[in-house]
Amino acid sequence: MTRLLALFSIVLALALPASAQARADQVLWVDARGQTRLVRGTIKENSLARVVIDEGERDRTLAPLEVLRIVFGEVPPSFGEAESYLDRDDFENAAAKFQIAAGDASAREVVRAAARLRAAEAWMSQGAKDPEGFRQAVSASERFLADFPNHRDVPAARALQARATWLSGDAPRAAELLRALFQEGRAKTGSGYPIEGVHRAGLSAAETFLTAGEAAKAREMFNAVDSSLAEALAAVTAGTPQHAALAELESLARQGEGRCLLASGNTSQARTFFQRERDASQTNTQRFGAQLGLAEALLADGHAREAEIEFAQVSALDAGDRDRVARALLGLAECALRLPESTARQQARRWIQVVRDHYGDTPSARRAKTLSETL
Repeated sequence: MTRLLALFSIVLALALPASAQARADQVLWVDARGQTRLVRGTIKENSLARVVIDEGERDRTLAPLEVLRIVFGEVPPSFGEAESYLDRDDFENAAAKFQIAAGDASAREVVRAAARLRAAEAWMSQGAKDPEGFRQAVSASERFLADFPNHRDVPAARALQARATWLSGDAPRAAELLRALFQEGRAKTGSGYPIEGVHRAGLSAAETFLTAGEAAKAREMFNAVDSSLAEALAAVTAGTPQHAALAELESLARQGEGRCLLASGNTSQARTFFQRERDASQTNTQRFGAQLGLAEALLADGHAREAEIEFAQVSALDAGDRDRVARALLGLAECALRLPESTARQQARRWIQVVRDHYGDTPSARRAKTLSETL
């Protein structure tokens, strides 16, 4: 799975194998003091409004965003079999087994919901090997959202649906899905929609609009996210991990102006913008985002050798964003094709193959495939 899904702080429900049947469900959650705690019992409700666990003598009710992880104790055999397939990276069979579990009438509704979304996740993983997996992930996530519209994992499922739509080649539709997720999630933050994930969805919407050739809509989204983040940061205690995470997102939203300048053909202005951002960077996220933008501006402006240096640093040093690294690797291939070396085409093929082999779950994979067909 890509980072966009992991960044939603809601961790999708996991399950134990069939041998664990008849055990209590386990819920890992964070209390008001930030302490991680574990509660055992039987989950009665797992919704955007609340998570209710029957502990035997009483019910415990948790806020959705307090819950970190759920491990179901009683699951149908197909659920456990699906987990075994996942352990072997056999995502196609895992998805098939999760789908069987999702349709098992003997299973509890909370387990069937988890199985339905786990199937979508497995299809997403399969998509890195076979793009058909992304189309299956779209269908599976849509089925989850239709069957369980009030489930705690609706925000994550919507992010998955949009991401799968983007990776399957429908950038305009994905952009609209992500924009809707940002707008609705922003209005519902605190009611099951994690603030960081909502703003990441907004940034992804802007990036997807750029992919779709909609620079004006992208600029509008970057500005909306930037403005919203300013409000969010004012309400969060400085020095906390959440404040730091939101501040990094704010730096990316601010860099959206440079991305839009580049998309609009203003390469010289974009180059100046990203040089300033790179030189003033205070975090790796800000630095690598600016370096990638600068590299793309340099390449567009005909400075392939200089661009190659920036692309190489991002691809080698950025451990925080797979999409960014894949774009940098593809940039290296494009630089190679514009340089005079006799081995240029060979080098380009190498970088393209790295993207296709190891970054099949990123938007750059489609571009790498198209570019490889011209070599």
